[in-house]
Amino acid sequence: MPLIDVEIEVYCDKCGAGLCGQTTAVNTHNRHAPSFRVQPCERCLEAAADGGYERGFKDGEQEAQSRIAECGKEE
Repeated sequence: MPLIDVEIEVYCDKCGAGLCGQTTAVNTHNRHAPSFRVQPCERCLEAAADGGYERGFKDGEQEAQSRIAECGKEE
């Protein structure tokens, strides 16, 4: 099979950040065909973590307020 040398550029679909430094050329496990492994975009990982923190904070706050309200009803 002939070898083909190809240069590619990889970008995050969500935010557009360049991912060339986070991309490695590998072979698939089963067929040993050429493929690429791309690590997640740092900006999107941070945004997802921030979003999870905010959702968890709001959920915890709502739960605490519900419990406080329940305690007030018992008196």
